[in-house]
Amino acid sequence: MGSRKIQQKLVSKQKKGKGKRWKKGQSSSSNPDIKTYREAAKNRFFQTSKGESSLTIDALAKHDEQQIDKDGDVSFKAEYWASNSAFHKEVLAVLAAVTEVIKTQGGSESETEYFAALMTALETTDSEESLAAVTYLLSLVLKRVPAPVLKSRFSEIAKQFLDVLVKHSEGQSTALLKSLLLCLALLLRVQEQATWSNSSTQRVYQGLLAFTVHKKPKVRKAAHQGVNIILRGSSFMTQGETAPPYHPAGSMTAKFCIQVIEQCGGSGESSDTLHILTLLKDIMGTFSLNSVKAVCETILRVMTLSNVMVTSCGMKALFGLFSGTPKPTTLNAELNAQIITALYDYQPSDNDVQPMKAWLAVMEAAHKNLARLDEKLCLSHLPRVFSICMTCLLSERMEVACSATKTMKELLKACLAPAMDGISVLVTSAPSGANTPLHKIIKALDTGLGYQFHAAWGLVLQVFAVLFEVAGKECPLLFKKSVLSIANLRDSPRFPYKAELDHAIGAAVKYLGPQHVLEAVPLNITGDDDDYTFPRSWLIPVIRDNVGNTELGFFTTYFLPLAAKLKKRSLEAESTGNQVVCKSYDALQRQIWSLLPGFCNQPTDLTQSFKGICKILGSAISEREDLMVEVMSGLRKLINKSKEDEECKKEVARFAKNFLPILFNLFTTEPENTKDTTRLAVLETTKCYLNIADTALVNTYCDKCKEKFHEEGISSFKRQALLDLLLVMLPLVEEMRVKEIFQLVTQFLSDTDKTLQKKCYRVLEDLCGSPSPACQGFLTQNLPGIQGVLLNSLSSSSPSSKAPRLRCLINIFKLLPEEQKDFLLAVVPEAILCTKEIGEKARSASYLLLVEMGRAKIRWNKDENGALEDYFQMVMAGLGGSPQMVSSTLLALTRILYEFKASISSSLLETIVENLCILLTSKTREVVKAALGFMKVLLSAYPDTVLAPHLKQIMSSLVSQKEDCKHHFRFKAKEIYAKLIKKFGYETIFGLSPPSIHKVLVNIKKTQERAKKKKKEKEEESEEESDQEHFKSQPESMDDLLRDTDSEEEGETKGAHKPRDRTQAKLAWLQEGGDIMDFLDPSASKKVVATKPGEKREQKTKKKEAEFKTAPDGRLIITESSDEEEPEKMAGDDEELDDLLNAIEQGAGNVKKTKKRKVEDLGSDEEGPAPKYKAGGGGIHRQIVKAKRSAPHDPASEYRAKKAGGDIKKTGKPDPYVYLPLNFQALNKRKKAKMTGRFTNLVKGAKKGAKKGAKKKKM
Repeated sequence: MGSRKIQQKLVSKQKKGKGKRWKKGQSSSSNPDIKTYREAAKNRFFQTSKGESSLTIDALAKHDEQQIDKDGDVSFKAEYWASNSAFHKEVLAVLAAVTEVIKTQGGSESETEYFAALMTALETTDSEESLAAVTYLLSLVLKRVPAPVLKSRFSEIAKQFLDVLVKHSEGQSTALLKSLLLCLALLLRVQEQATWSNSSTQRVYQGLLAFTVHKKPKVRKAAHQGVNIILRGSSFMTQGETAPPYHPAGSMTAKFCIQVIEQCGGSGESSDTLHILTLLKDIMGTFSLNSVKAVCETILRVMTLSNVMVTSCGMKALFGLFSGTPKPTTLNAELNAQIITALYDYQPSDNDVQPMKAWLAVMEAAHKNLARLDEKLCLSHLPRVFSICMTCLLSERMEVACSATKTMKELLKACLAPAMDGISVLVTSAPSGANTPLHKIIKALDTGLGYQFHAAWGLVLQVFAVLFEVAGKECPLLFKKSVLSIANLRDSPRFPYKAELDHAIGAAVKYLGPQHVLEAVPLNITGDDDDYTFPRSWLIPVIRDNVGNTELGFFTTYFLPLAAKLKKRSLEAESTGNQVVCKSYDALQRQIWSLLPGFCNQPTDLTQSFKGICKILGSAISEREDLMVEVMSGLRKLINKSKEDEECKKEVARFAKNFLPILFNLFTTEPENTKDTTRLAVLETTKCYLNIADTALVNTYCDKCKEKFHEEGISSFKRQALLDLLLVMLPLVEEMRVKEIFQLVTQFLSDTDKTLQKKCYRVLEDLCGSPSPACQGFLTQNLPGIQGVLLNSLSSSSPSSKAPRLRCLINIFKLLPEEQKDFLLAVVPEAILCTKEIGEKARSASYLLLVEMGRAKIRWNKDENGALEDYFQMVMAGLGGSPQMVSSTLLALTRILYEFKASISSSLLETIVENLCILLTSKTREVVKAALGFMKVLLSAYPDTVLAPHLKQIMSSLVSQKEDCKHHFRFKAKEIYAKLIKKFGYETIFGLSPPSIHKVLVNIKKTQERAKKKKKEKEEESEEESDQEHFKSQPESMDDLLRDTDSEEEGETKGAHKPRDRTQAKLAWLQEGGDIMDFLDPSASKKVVATKPGEKREQKTKKKEAEFKTAPDGRLIITESSDEEEPEKMAGDDEELDDLLNAIEQGAGNVKKTKKRKVEDLGSDEEGPAPKYKAGGGGIHRQIVKAKRSAPHDPASEYRAKKAGGDIKKTGKPDPYVYLPLNFQALNKRKKAKMTGRFTNLVKGAKKGAKKGAKKKKM
């Protein structure tokens, strides 16, 4: 390469002129003097080119090739590259010069050629700007230069880099130094391991190390990055199993760091020490064991100097070591444990937030790493750190307490949980009174249940919940005392952490098991001489919500006898007239039975205990209506969970012959209460049991149901119940019985009993959609017969049967193998008309059927466009019918168009738009409403490029509506105008519209601009709020933990979240009796209350006013108020469109729930009266607070005397005169008379008062 050529090119690039300039004052002129290219291009606008097009395949290929960026380096992305930067311009100039030289010499523009050319330029360039550009390009190309090239020329390249580095080390160009350091790192990274034993290589690396304490931050950061690249990313360090345990340069780096720290120390100006500690944070994991030990000793020594910044950076370095999961060759268990022990000497004050949080984070990372290396050694260190964490809970700062809690929970999960197998063996084999690490941890946590920790009880309970989760199953006996102490806390008056306590006890129930929990905390409910307040009854709901995967036999032996005894005691109390005791015991026994579903959730002893309880369960289902739901829920859980285990499944299925008759009789017996909700649970339980029952047994019950169905004198209710049972058994029986069931239900498809007819259609629906082999085989042979049955029963189908009938047709169209145009033509009108059905399910099914028919039509024909055009023609035939038919057809077309929008041809779309625009000008409101809905979907379905040719026609039809419809649907039309403006722009729509709607368009534009502005402001506010968050639940790094704050007390911005004051949380009172209190007694915690006795807690929210008056005997007096009616609202006349949009969203994968359709609102476009219901209570019935205009404030009322007349003076307030606020509206000329009158009245009132005062004074 010719260095002179490159230099000449660089000079020419730098000296090149800036081209023709504008005349002074003409820089904004859009009419230049020279118009050569404009004139040439003018003739091609709005004219068809008569000659051959210059756009050929070759030209297009060349164009595409130019778009490809062969470099692809992220450094040239827009977010990193500034076109107006002088440095970047210099880089581009150098790149262009080098490329041109390579091309002139016939090069292939490979990475090696670029590297060689740039190295040549590095020799010949003198200016810092050009050197910075050259080295920048070298740092990019070095990543791609083949390693053999860099290895063979290592000495020459390194010497050249070092020479430039030494020459410009004190220069002003930061970019040059950064690029040179990166080039050195990339060069050293590819060298082999043996090369590092050479003194020349070490000298090059030492030159890089020297810049790690450079005074310029960017240079220093580049040096840190370079060291990290070498130690972590060298080629021989990334070879997998063959890689050495640590980098050869690690010991050299460690010595350098130790030397700098010892020279600079940690007092006074110790910036170099801070820089080295920052470097060590990332690279300590690459050192050898001896180097790590020496570095850690140096870090700990320098931390003893009590420099806050040095201590913080030292903690960061140690955190980086532990969290980087170093190899045992770098950090073994013994050294890890020694560092943990040493760190206790550097424990900060409990009230020093940031240092304490950082120390806890380092200890957490250290113990986690120790657990990874040696579980037993880690366990021996855990009790001490738990004791320290417990003392942190007494800190005045809530942040410290929360960090300590987090540390304990993390240590339990990461260090204790993996070692539980060994711990359980150790605890089991240990003699009584042994003091294992787990015993010590539990003892430390038990101290947190004392009254000293009352402000942190909520945090202590959180830790206990995790401890139960981790160690409860293996060592349940160790926690009995802790569980009892926790339960006793709940007996404290006004205990403020009931939710946390219930969660902790729930964790104990889940992992220790209910038996161990109840042994520790008895219910104290026996049925004999009980305390009728039942202080431990709160345990029953906690057990109910958390029990599972436990012994079903315990429920049989403990809870069933107790429930029976309580029921007996309740009946005895009822016979003696003691209603309080009767109700209490009855409620308790029902609560006990509510535990059954939890015990049936994956029981561990199902095969042994189920046979002992099934008889009791059968009796409870048939005889106890109050227990029926819980028992059946338990049965369903047993059945569903037993499917995973074949033995359990056989055991439960063995008793099907006992349970199914009970369930069948229960379901077919007509209840006294027509609104009985238990029948659905009975049917669901029957279905579950039939799924695991023997096939022969299912066939037997199917035959019995069919026999009873034809019995004389059978009631309508029983016939419907038998149909439901046949429906459940349909997928489980043989094909012959499927045929018999089909023949049975076809007889009643035209029955006058609407409910029976609906259930018959439900059977047909399940038959057509069932995946069972028997049903599929029957469908294959009898599909034409089913089609005929459905067509013949169309006229007699009731509205309530429409939904299952349509779903049945959907399943049939999915199965039709070949085109059946006649059947399609017969079904299309029904599907269209059902879009206006009363039932929401029928409307949804009609939309799905329309889509499925379109898919079937496409499936039958090879030409997709032709099939869709044919299908649309079939549907559009309904546009020539009655208004209701036209409206239904438009709804159907809307759904079909949205589903197949990508396949509709332009000619078909044109036809659809033409018909739509004609219908928009209809006189019938029903038709116009559907057309507007169609238009709304059309605008959402297609982009502006597709709809642009039809825009003029659409606008013309929208403004040409009849006056009645235009006024009635003005809001819908406004929505469409808004969509058009968003899609095509305000100017376009304004130009196509007549003056009559210009005001509407202007209003829409302003509304959209306001909405945009509000959205932008809201986003900015949310960003500000996110910036103001002070604490994170899980800091990602030590930088988050040790971030300095300017002020902890006064630095909070207005409106930011403020943590709860710890001193307030610590307030507590002791309830004293006549005896002297022993503070060392564990029961003393019961005397601690969080609220001052005799003083009511301040209510944060006002108590809701009673919505109804009450009589003296407690009866509610409910009256209808005619003068408090709400203003009328628009009636729900958009429900068909809402259902349509809902169906469209469901088709797109978004399920959206809509309100149920009300019968009284159907077919009405007028406004209806609002209901007289008045909100009150909680949940959805809560009273929504509306902004009310407050009454005018009377300032004189503050000074008015309570007993005497006139005003009085009050201390600390102004004298009782009338103070008029300055209001700029008083200067309004139009309101001059009004304001004059106001002041006249004030003056008159003042004179009148003065006269009265003077008279009284004389008297």
